[in-house]
Parts: sequence; structure tokens; C-alpha cells
Amino acid sequence: MFKYLNKNPEKLRLVNEMGFGALSHLSANNLDQQLLKEIYDRFDIRDNTIYSDAAAVKITTRKIGDALGLCSKGTPYETRVVRKKLRQEDKDMHKFFQGKSAVALTELVQATPLDIEENRKLFMRAFILWIQKVFLLPTSTASIVLTALTTIFDLETTRQRNWALHVHDFLLQELKKVKQNHTAAIHGCVYVLMIIYFHETQFGENSKEGLLKTGQMMAKKSRSKRKTPPMRVPPSKRDSDSESESYQPSSDSEATE
Repeated sequence: MFKYLNKNPEKLRLVNEMGFGALSHLSANNLDQQLLKEIYDRFDIRDNTIYSDAAAVKITTRKIGDALGLCSKGTPYETRVVRKKLRQEDKDMHKFFQGKSAVALTELVQATPLDIEENRKLFMRAFILWIQKVFLLPTSTASIVLTALTTIFDLETTRQRNWALHVHDFLLQELKKVKQNHTAAIHGCVYVLMIIYFHETQFGENSKEGLLKTGQMMAKKSRSKRKTPPMRVPPSKRDSDSESESYQPSSDSEATE
């Protein structure tokens, strides 16, 4: 998608203005699946921490925001849409986008002209939902998750909203479901776990610039040449982890390219 946007500067400008520009340098293609599996297996849902011999890496909203270049402050989005509280215009927009697939959203982003304000808003809403469907809130289902629809109504505040918390809460919610129900597929942006873990175990820093640069570096290399620290199961989790299901990433964890 970003290859297309790079050839359409006006659309790319709108994406940058909404605060998603840093995502153009990231890609979830060709991830190190073994490392992702180890990270998932060693993730403790009780304290949101990845445990290894190298370090105990806690996953926080701020770190997710830094790794993805997203706002980690500001007003959070609601977890669901309450239709009776929406204006008629928003109800129509909600109905139009509900059930849209990644393919349908891709077509909207690419086909929508920016000739009038109404179309500009349509493009912005389609992109906001697309980036959630394929990268920020990916799932194995064909249509977008209902949580994503809460983000398309107030376009004026998109950049200032707490997107990192939005990603954080959905990911941890899905990880807990997998751990508790012993299911295989994981929904949510598991890629950000890899960025944070790799960065902190390799460089020992978690500054905004450092995490973002690590994500960009990982996007350029399908498999890191650096040696990955060995993983360690915390004593309190040995029994539960031995029965866990195999890691299987969501089918929507595709590249943003």
C-alpha cells in the first residue's frame, strides 16, 4: 500500500497528517517465526512481560507508541460503537464500513479521488480502517473488527488520539484469550512485541528514536543476523507453558507495503 501512496503525494500527505507516516517504514512480511513463537510462549499475561535469560521485557503503551511511531498520550478510543449516540451521518458511515474486508478497504483507498472534501474524508476513513485491519489490529476473520470502527468519526483529532493504547489493549486482550483458551491463532499486532523484545535485549535502550530505528532496521532485513538471546521459562509458568498450543500468527499480519 505505501508503495502506491509514495506515488500519490497528496494521499501520502494526508496519511502523515493523521500520524501514520512512521508505519511506511515498517513491514510484517517474512518475520522470524521461531523468534515470534518464543516471544509468545514466554509472554506472561499476569504482568505483560516477556521473560528470557537476557532480560524481562515489559510491554507498555509507551513502548508500543515509540516502536510504531504512534501517539501514546491523549484521549483513548471507545472499545465499541454505541449507535444510539451517533449522529445520523456517523450512523450511515458506520453502516457503510461495517463488514468491509482488507481487499475492499484497499480498493477504496486506491480508488477514492481527493477532488472534494467528502471524498477526502472517505479516503481518510478507509485508510484508518485498512491500517488497523492489516497491521495494527489484524485478525483471522475477513472483516474488520468492531473496535476499529470507533476510530473513523472524529477525523480532526485522529493524530492526537492514543493509538498506542488502542493497539496495546487489543493485543493484550487477544493474547490473554489465546493463553487462557489454548487456541492457536493470535490476533493483534504481534510484530510490535518482536520490535520491543529485540531492541531491549540487543541494545538495552528504549528511547523513542531507538525503538523506531530498530523497527525500521528489522523491516529491511527479513531475518536478523544478530544472535537472539536464549529464552527462559519463568518457574511460575513452567506447568502452564508446557501445555500451550503452537503459535500461529493472524492471517492478516501482512506487510504495510
